Amino acid sequence: MDDILVWGKTIDEHNDRLHKVLEAVKRANIKLNRIKCKFQMPEVKYMGHIIGKDGLKTAEDRVKSIADFPKPKNVKELQRFFGMVNYVGRFVKNLTALTEPLRQLLEKNTAWHWEDRQQESFDKLKKALTEAPVLRYFNPKEEVTISVDASSEGLGACLLQKGQPVAYASRALNKSERNYAQIEKELLAIVFACKKFHQYLYGQRVDVETDHKPLESLFRKRIMTAPPRIQRMMLKVQNYELVVQYKPGKELYIADTLSRTKSGEVPDDYDRFAIHGISSSYLPITDEKLSEVAKQSRNDEEMSLLRNVIFNGWPKTSSECHYLIKDYWNFREELSVYNGIVTKGQRLVIPSSMREDILYYLHLGHAGIEKCRMRAREVVYWPGINADIEQKVMSCSTCNRYKNKQCKEPLIPHSVPLRPWQKVGIDLFELDKISYVVIVDYYSKFFEINELKSTTSKARSI
Repeated sequence: MDDILVWGKTIDEHNDRLHKVLEAVKRANIKLNRIKCKFQMPEVKYMGHIIGKDGLKTAEDRVKSIADFPKPKNVKELQRFFGMVNYVGRFVKNLTALTEPLRQLLEKNTAWHWEDRQQESFDKLKKALTEAPVLRYFNPKEEVTISVDASSEGLGACLLQKGQPVAYASRALNKSERNYAQIEKELLAIVFACKKFHQYLYGQRVDVETDHKPLESLFRKRIMTAPPRIQRMMLKVQNYELVVQYKPGKELYIADTLSRTKSGEVPDDYDRFAIHGISSSYLPITDEKLSEVAKQSRNDEEMSLLRNVIFNGWPKTSSECHYLIKDYWNFREELSVYNGIVTKGQRLVIPSSMREDILYYLHLGHAGIEKCRMRAREVVYWPGINADIEQKVMSCSTCNRYKNKQCKEPLIPHSVPLRPWQKVGIDLFELDKISYVVIVDYYSKFFEINELKSTTSKARSI
């Protein structure tokens, strides 16, 4: 049980109602936490609103991302801001008049200038975005959607109902988070939104809009197949019933705009998803070999291309991928980078220069094909590794010399009978859907063939 609100128009009315509530709590044998109890408050924050003597106001943290939104510095940033404004334009009165000073800056023959008229228009638009009817009241009976996005500098999120914003949120990325792979940043945006809008999301189905398509398949797979940092993030959102849906970035007007602001610094107590390094303690590989993998990966063209798309995002289709990394497309959501080493889940992606050496260690002790594959599934991966393992084992002279072979059974001839028809052989065969019986004399090899009307045990004559 949580959040008991008692109000009154006067102190006496408030105290009378409070007394009745406390009596009811006592009869129900419910204990209240005295530290959390607050009495005779002039206003109360509840469900993203401030309820007080002046009526209902929007809580500051619900619209802080818009209130702190920095003024655009160029045409591109202004266009991004306009995308968000136009998305909710049907709820803004006199939108054309409000935006007119800013729209002048978008004309091709107009030089960029930011004067008092533009600043006034910008401030009025921000105020319009944070007040009714643009910002609607939350309705627990309606479907909930969170729109999220991540840029190189920050995270943006917006809580929506029927396409209308309920609350905004954004924050900057810290130094370590800026080094995350793009899929990790996009997933971090979902974690941030769930924590920020927890009171709205918990206990119901939530649609998540993201412009990072690999997240769709990531949420359909088992957590254990994901890289360590992504596993930790996904564990944070297991309390929510999330349905992740892909939406093109050009349609994520609000979240995309908010993610590119630098407002909302990260608090000191915010969750960290740090992977300080890959340790060989949980992998059957030595520290020396791990260091060699990192060194060779830095000098490998394929690994360099792979690290680049992991950090900056994959293209929209596999046909746009460089031919060297096309084979990684189908499981791109499982790839990550730690200390310069590309990983697929818990496995290291081995650069081409080391693959022959790794094959030698996998086959050490002349293990069979399946045993070598089982070893590989624990620690290493590269495209076509199963075929390479099979080729390695089949080309091993020692394995071929001592491999199991099927024993050849010697032919045992029949003894020759003393006279014709002393020993015969009988069998059935079918030709053109007609059954026949063949009888062969073992002495003369003479045979007779007769058609069978029936092949059942009840047939007594041929």
